[in-house]
Amino acid sequence: MLDLSTHHLPERICDYLDTYRGVTAHDTGYGWLPYVPSVLAEHRADHPATVPEEVWRLWDYASRFGASYILLDSDADRVDALPSWDW
Repeated sequence: MLDLSTHHLPERICDYLDTYRGVTAHDTGYGWLPYVPSVLAEHRADHPATVPEEVWRLWDYASRFGASYILLDSDADRVDALPSWDW
């Protein structure tokens, strides 16, 4: 599991993360726990237009570390390798 700040997604995406077709995410009350698909290329082919690019970016980053889940927490640190939004 990779721990990242919720600020690595725009608020408009965080608010509805579990509603995007192709995204499995659980609301933790302080952020989200999205599943990282095991084969991103196949998942992108299956969901070419329903998953926001910002989510693909997080999944790609998490997969580099072998993470199956991302804990998006409002108190987690931001990482320089990913864009972030203030909200």
